[in-house]
Amino acid sequence: MESRSILASRIISVNDEAITYATEVKISLINSPSEYTEELLNQLLKSYFLVPKYLRPNDILQITVKNYVPEATYCVSNSKLNLLFFKVNDIRIGKDKAKDGSFVVYGKTSLIQEKNIHSYLPCKCICDILNEEKTSFCSWPPILMDQLLQIQSCIMPFLQNETKIDVKPVFLVEGPTGCGKSRLVKLASETLGLNMFEANLIDIQALTAAQTEAKLRIILYEAEQCLPCILLLHNIQVLGINAEGHKDQRVIASFSEALKKLYRKNLNFPLIIFAISSESEMAIDTESTFVDKIIMESLTQNERIEILSWLAEMNGLKCEADLQKISKMCSDFVLADLEALVSHATKSRLKLVDSTQNQDADLILTTEDFVNACEYMQSTFADQIGAPKVPKVHWGDIGGLAELKREIMRRIEMPLLNISGMNRSGLLLYGPPGTGKTLLAKAVATECQLHFLSVKGPELLNMYVGQSEKNVRQVFERARAASPSIIFFDELDSLAPNRGRSGDSGGVMDRVVSQLLAEMDGLESEGRVFVIGATNRPDLVDPALLRPGRFDKMLYVGVYSDAASQISVLEALTKHFNLKRGGEELKELVENLPRNLTGADLYSVCSNAWLRAVRKLMEKDVKRRDTVSADDVIVELDDFLEVVGELVPSVSEEELRRYEKLRDELSSRG
Repeated sequence: MESRSILASRIISVNDEAITYATEVKISLINSPSEYTEELLNQLLKSYFLVPKYLRPNDILQITVKNYVPEATYCVSNSKLNLLFFKVNDIRIGKDKAKDGSFVVYGKTSLIQEKNIHSYLPCKCICDILNEEKTSFCSWPPILMDQLLQIQSCIMPFLQNETKIDVKPVFLVEGPTGCGKSRLVKLASETLGLNMFEANLIDIQALTAAQTEAKLRIILYEAEQCLPCILLLHNIQVLGINAEGHKDQRVIASFSEALKKLYRKNLNFPLIIFAISSESEMAIDTESTFVDKIIMESLTQNERIEILSWLAEMNGLKCEADLQKISKMCSDFVLADLEALVSHATKSRLKLVDSTQNQDADLILTTEDFVNACEYMQSTFADQIGAPKVPKVHWGDIGGLAELKREIMRRIEMPLLNISGMNRSGLLLYGPPGTGKTLLAKAVATECQLHFLSVKGPELLNMYVGQSEKNVRQVFERARAASPSIIFFDELDSLAPNRGRSGDSGGVMDRVVSQLLAEMDGLESEGRVFVIGATNRPDLVDPALLRPGRFDKMLYVGVYSDAASQISVLEALTKHFNLKRGGEELKELVENLPRNLTGADLYSVCSNAWLRAVRKLMEKDVKRRDTVSADDVIVELDDFLEVVGELVPSVSEEELRRYEKLRDELSSRG
């Protein structure tokens, strides 16, 4: 039998005459970053002690401002005002000190507020027990608890008063936006009983270095008034960058000197600085400025599964979804994204809940709820930043090309699985026009749930100096912002021709190629961005782009020259057609097709055959012209054969031989 300890409690009613009230109480406000006025403090204490409170000497009171003076939280000047802490210095009953404590109530007790003090705050628990079944509420995902312990381990040595360490407690936390950097530092401050003072370095950037230096000094001074304190500096990457985007050595030197001056003081309580950044490149010297750097790594698939499960539990939801599948769909999500995903999935489920359903029943999230939420988030994010969306082209929409499909998926899926030693490399699809190179890239993006950004080479070229290179940079920036993603460069030969042969006097094409090379080389350290190129003339592409780490895998996409591949394509193109013989006519059709047809040619055959069937139907029954629907259209073999009789292949036999010769030459190289 399961043993369970139960804490029994009794409520004893006593007469008011039996309660001893303190005559006088002296308290001090503990310094904090909160903004307040004397009038607010008086009103807060009055409201708090309207109901008797039992106090003892050295108690620390935690007063939530909105519970006692709710109107104060709506003031702009009090935006930081949430909690205030007071320390009980002395309690007197008559002229005697109350050693064991006493009740304090407004109207019977004189409340004297002495000067403010510095003091540690009550430590907060990360996990609280909610009921006797030991259901807990954790304010940080248990699977990521090591991150919190790492932050705490940085702070702990500087909290030992008896130990003096001649080291500046300045740390850097680096990670993508939304991964929980500031929340982690805040939790560490709460669990260790420290104030937290926040400052955004974007807000202190001024037109002149002198103004920026002055604002920095003010921030350090204000943090010093809140000891013991953690100073959290947001966006440290902008420090030392002036309005023109150049490095400002004066501001960097001033910041370094201000830190040295601060820690030369004999502070009675610790002031620990955490700087957070979403970028790895900074103007300041990280080695000499920071004692340690904590890097928030990308979430693994197992971590995403655990966090989704934890979020559902913390929100009182039951989850019956396939979290393995969902975690693959959100492969680049950070903590904030996963929280939003659960929120949107909950909204999706609530829309489907019948109003007559039992309101007390647990809300159950399904795989469909998460899929809808994920698609909504990806679409919304893409719209906000002007980024690409995940296309909806599946392998079933593309006939044939089985070997190509396997090779492309192998190249994309391995890096997504984070397999050690598997680096990303670009793919170059080449072959005659109309063979489905763009469609292949879209299908890969759909199957792997990647955003798809299609760019035609000539679109990036611009007549103004430097604008073409800027356009290339912006393409990669948009792809990084929407990662995991695929950049598809169509007509690559027009964007990156052989350098030195383009014939432009300004060397524009050479600079564009150099910029493209630099961006592709920089993808190794960035998010999961894959690059696929397509061209009809790979021999015109600059050779530097075809070296390892860039477009080092070339795949030939040819015509459909055999009956099996042609039938496969025709079946994919006609899967929504009403065929008179249920598809049997396609086998006869293939016997009458040339052997040098591209995917575009076969698409033309199917679309024109369907249009011919529509015309026949409307000529046959003129009265039904306005009511005819797509379901009424029946395509026959004769419709296909008539179209084939007028068909001229887009790639001639001579052109096909030239492409195949080029394929053989390139494959022999390597």
